[in-house]
Amino acid sequence: MGENTNQIEDEIRARREDLGRNLDELEDKARELADWRTHYRKHPGWFIGAAFGAGVIAGLSALSSSRRHPVRPEPDLSHDPYRPRQAWSSGDGTTARAVRHLGETWGHIADALLRTASDKAIELVGEFVPGFNDHLESPGSTAGRVH
Repeated sequence: MGENTNQIEDEIRARREDLGRNLDELEDKARELADWRTHYRKHPGWFIGAAFGAGVIAGLSALSSSRRHPVRPEPDLSHDPYRPRQAWSSGDGTTARAVRHLGETWGHIADALLRTASDKAIELVGEFVPGFNDHLESPGSTAGRVH
């Protein structure tokens, strides 16, 4: 009788350990599914495409709202010899604003890509150089701060 009880207890312990491991695996998978970074690493093209599409939609909505609510006219710089040349122009300045917004948006995208690349480079160096991440996170360090 005592032998059967010990076998049952051992089996219960083994099942508990299996259940614990399974729960840990499920937790890890749930965290992975909820983490947008994991999806970005697996499908960066989709994220970049979605960001581009959202930027186009935002730009088009800004253009259509500027037609409904006119913005103050841009100053006449026709007499300015140093004015930037435009490849095309329109009478109401809408095209110039669109080109300016496109340039600003591209600048933001380039800045975000540069920051992402910098973060990845720092992460890579941190894997190979012992104490690098500790140095970046130390209170007196200015290496990781943006000025």
